[in-house]
This record gives sequence, structure tokens and C-alpha cells, in this order.
Amino acid sequence: MSRDGGPFGSGYGPGERRAYGRRRGAGARSGGSAPSRPGYGGPRAARLGPDEIDALLSVVDRVRFVAFDFETTGLSADRDRVVEIGAVAFRVRKDDGGWVGVADGAYETLINPGRPIPAAVSAIHGIDDLAVSSAPTFAEAAGELIAFIDGSILVAHNAPFDMGFLRLETARAGLENPPNPAYDTIAIAKTAISGLPSYSLKSLASCFGIVQNAAHRGGDDAKVCMELFIKCINLIDTNK
Repeated sequence: MSRDGGPFGSGYGPGERRAYGRRRGAGARSGGSAPSRPGYGGPRAARLGPDEIDALLSVVDRVRFVAFDFETTGLSADRDRVVEIGAVAFRVRKDDGGWVGVADGAYETLINPGRPIPAAVSAIHGIDDLAVSSAPTFAEAAGELIAFIDGSILVAHNAPFDMGFLRLETARAGLENPPNPAYDTIAIAKTAISGLPSYSLKSLASCFGIVQNAAHRGGDDAKVCMELFIKCINLIDTNK
């Protein structure tokens, strides 16, 4: 769910559905180190400083990343709940053409929020009460999600939004908040290219030629976030 170009945006129609509980090819969790809060700042995020750029480039090919996105019942982590999780794990390697991503598994599931999903929100991401009626609750899915992201650096577009939901949903489930550091692709994109009129995920995808197949759905937004991160790393490294 995009939070950076207005509250929501266009997405799947109400009649379209996505299966839940799909996990594919989770890989190793280990490798590297990184600052505790790299590139973390939301829509008003500043560009990374020189030391932060050096830290990112020093670990980018030694760690496992997980780009992730939550679809929710609304915009408040305090009042609203997650209705879909999309996460894509990847590693970054350098070849003759620059930095490239190597897939390392994916996790995707609808989530039953335990409350009605507002019709206005369902009209955006296409997830309604019927779609989640037999889906797991966040507490039931949390173990798989935490295992999937274990030892990885997280990547999210407007990271404070998704990290806020992660923190409060795990707390409601009686679990410790995952300690993973997170990069915000808004800050990463601002570091790669300054002065763009919009840093929404949709605008950046268009700018970088990234195809969005299902905007405002967890799995596709996570995939677009991953591709954006890799393209920005190439520009940051080239311009360093």
C-alpha cells in the first residue's frame, strides 16, 4: 500500500483475489553487518550522508535483503491492522554490467485482521472481508514471517509506515519486535536522484522503467521495491 503520494491509489479490483500462505525458496539468513537505522525516514527522508553511503556499499554484496510491504485496513499502526504481507528476499552481486539482484525466496500471505475492512480501502487494494475470511491472523503468520526475515536487512518504501505496523502487530501477538535494520527506498531514491517532483513508488517505478503488475498488493509492491533498491544502488555507486 503506497503512503507517499496521497493516502492510497489505484490497485486490484474488488473481484480479484490472491492466494495466501505462499513461501518459496527461503535461503540462508547470515552475512555482513549494517548500521542499526540505515536510510530510515519516510516521505521527508533526507539523502544518505557520505558515511551512510560508504556503509551501504561496504555491505551490499555481503548481506541478505528482504523487501517487504504490508497492505492494511488504514494508515494508523495504532488503530489499523495488516491484511496482506508481501516479502521478497534477495542478494546483490556485481557483474560487468553493475549491481544485479539474485532472488533468495519469497513469502506472501493474506491476513485476517479480525475486523471489517473499510469499503474505501478494499476498493484500493482489492482485499475485502471475504478474501481474508479463512486467512491466518497476523499472530498465526508471524512465526513464518519472522523466520523469513531473520538475519536480513529490510527494505521498504516509506519504511517507518511498514516498520510501525511490524512493531505493533508483533507486540499484539505477544512477540518481540524483530531487530532487523531497515533501508527506506525513499531515502535511497533521493540519494540516487535528487529533485524529482514525486518519490511515490508509482512515480519512481515509472522513472526507472520498473513494471508494476499489481500496484498496492503486497507481493508486487515488494518486488518493485526490490528492483528500485537495486537500480538506485547502481546510480549511487556510479556517482560516488
